[in-house]
Amino acid sequence: MKLSDSLGKLFSTEATVFRKFAEHYDLVYFGRLHQEDDDQRIVRGVTVSGLHTDNHYCVGTVHGYDVVLLHRTDRIPEANSTRTEKYSWVLMQFDLRSKYDHPHVFIDGGHHNELFYQTLFVKFARLMKVDKALLGDENAPFTDRFTAYTPPDALDELPLIIAGDVGKTMAAHFAHLDFEWFQDHLIVYSTGRMPTKHLLEHMLRAGLWLADVLDKYGQQKISAHHGADIHSDWRRD
Repeated sequence: MKLSDSLGKLFSTEATVFRKFAEHYDLVYFGRLHQEDDDQRIVRGVTVSGLHTDNHYCVGTVHGYDVVLLHRTDRIPEANSTRTEKYSWVLMQFDLRSKYDHPHVFIDGGHHNELFYQTLFVKFARLMKVDKALLGDENAPFTDRFTAYTPPDALDELPLIIAGDVGKTMAAHFAHLDFEWFQDHLIVYSTGRMPTKHLLEHMLRAGLWLADVLDKYGQQKISAHHGADIHSDWRRD
């Protein structure tokens, strides 16, 4: 079988997975999203670049959350070299319902290498690695499985969010996924894995659960400030 035939078959199989998932959850399947398309439709976060490609773009509402689903690929150039390294992610973005302005947090389950982080810190210069000691011994199940990044002026928020059973649940059930949230968006990532119905279902469960956690936290923060919208001083780079 020719390489072009193999790639075509693979793309067709992926499309079937996304189309069936979209049909089941009443999402609209758009296929490929081009860089020149409406800027509001592009999912941002740590994987956005000027050269990434988004395929199998789906949008809709699931259990009251606006959801975007897509498969993103990109090539990151190696320093002082003409070589590039290919990356692939399945992304599922959830629009949070609380009006709280969440600081930028990226949580990696160990699925990205040094080249990815070299690029990440160029794009998001204020992100810093959160020292495990700041999260405390009680969050050891979380810190054993994940590494977290956030701006220095937002370091006090993450321990409050992952406290108790939240960090333990992430470690026990969702350690093969990566997570990012900022402002009113949550993104769930599966890095380098083949899209399957089981994977998409698992990402959806993780996202709906964590979105609810973040919304409850955000609503508590808003209530503590007498119902006013809270806009953090931090800014994503």
